[in-house]
Amino acid sequence: MDLKALLFEEWGLQPTQISPIEEGLINHTWLVRTTTSNFILQQINAHVFNEPGLLQQQLQGLSKAVILPKLIPLQFLPSKSETTCVEFDNQFYRLAAAITPSKTLATVTIENSKLAAAALLEFHAALGQIDAQHWKAPISGFLDVGQRLKVYQDTIRNIDSDRKFKASSAIKLLDENWTFLTDWQDFLEQAPQALIHADPKLGNYLFDVNGQKVRALIDWDTIQLGSPFYDYGDMIRSFCSRGEDADPEQPLFREEIFEVLLETFQLEEVKIFTAACGVILVQALRFLTDYLQHDIYYKVKDEQHNLRRALNQLRLAEELKAYWFTTRRPTR
Repeated sequence: MDLKALLFEEWGLQPTQISPIEEGLINHTWLVRTTTSNFILQQINAHVFNEPGLLQQQLQGLSKAVILPKLIPLQFLPSKSETTCVEFDNQFYRLAAAITPSKTLATVTIENSKLAAAALLEFHAALGQIDAQHWKAPISGFLDVGQRLKVYQDTIRNIDSDRKFKASSAIKLLDENWTFLTDWQDFLEQAPQALIHADPKLGNYLFDVNGQKVRALIDWDTIQLGSPFYDYGDMIRSFCSRGEDADPEQPLFREEIFEVLLETFQLEEVKIFTAACGVILVQALRFLTDYLQHDIYYKVKDEQHNLRRALNQLRLAEELKAYWFTTRRPTR
């Protein structure tokens, strides 16, 4: 693909540098530098987001309407044809102003986590002011735990490959945690609905260069109606983990970050535990399903990558449960 031609033909830009940003799991993203400004170019994954035009129309409307007192909203740049979703060589692209100076963090301190949790609460409050009655979920069934369980079970039942054998330990661990998954399913089916971010992982927070302020919560593609507890659980999943490449001899779960998130959210802790455990296990199930389906959803580095991701999430869930049921000893 000729990105320079795309940027010039659609936005009139003459980039001095185009650098890939590798952190995302779904869309392809590049940092575009010009002599005057920096931009973020994204190729929207139309396999995952099967209505990229509608997706971008909703996000453009949100960008104009949302009021974020302390955060910077995404600003999408219209092309020469006055659209923010451009089709080029049978792919869909969008361009946004880069939020600079800023950086993402690979690991966080207690203070970073407190700032990010407060930013999420501000983001929720701002979304609560948006008229969402006609909002369409960007990915059908994204928050539907029952559907995730069914797809996984169908995959296990119908697949016949050596990957199923290699994943036997992960499959066994998921079976042992099935009650936590169905608890989470029941919780979501009864929970009040609001617009949520639905992907508040660590890499989607932009901090200032000193890590002392959250400048933006980015990657709005998954914004949809759901329970705010989904976001709290997913934030715990991301912030409380030492990551995919953590030392297997060291704890994966960061108890001190968990505690500061609970303190900042100031919500019913048992519900947050249900959400955190549920989100982590659903993510393990998603990685494992994709592994068994030969990696059709997530970008991978090698054929075992999704299996390692699934096992990492299962380990995180086990350490969270061990901390919750022993050190904290809640009544349940």
